[in-house]
Amino acid sequence: MPIPPPRAGVPMPNFTATQELFRADGLTLNGNSDTVTANVKNQVNNATGGLIDVSSVANGLLVVNVANAPSGSSPGLAVFFDVQDAYGNWCLTSNPTAISGAVLNFAAVVYGQISTGYNLTYAGRIRWVVTGTGGPMFSGVSFSLFGR
Repeated sequence: MPIPPPRAGVPMPNFTATQELFRADGLTLNGNSDTVTANVKNQVNNATGGLIDVSSVANGLLVVNVANAPSGSSPGLAVFFDVQDAYGNWCLTSNPTAISGAVLNFAAVVYGQISTGYNLTYAGRIRWVVTGTGGPMFSGVSFSLFGR
């Protein structure tokens, strides 16, 4: 089957069966921030900037590892994956409760799909909500994002 010509001079992306899109570890998550920000280095491509290029994939898997017991009273961590539309609006593409379908209250590894039937756009981001009292904090957190 021949490959169709590029549309409007846009180069065709190189597709692979599964590709690692984002990896970061040693993170501390609390209520002071809620997204992977510009100072977090993507260990896959050594880039910083907060946005994750998801243009070459249609769906994916986000793995969240919390290595240390959380601090605070009744701590909770909900992790989400969003994509950006052409107008700059962020749209949730993961489970609306949390990436794994449940809020995390302890050290564990959880994962979840990031497509829910949507086509992914160019820019994606990992977002979280930390709940609880007494300064809840989750440390030793790593994110791994794979797409296909």
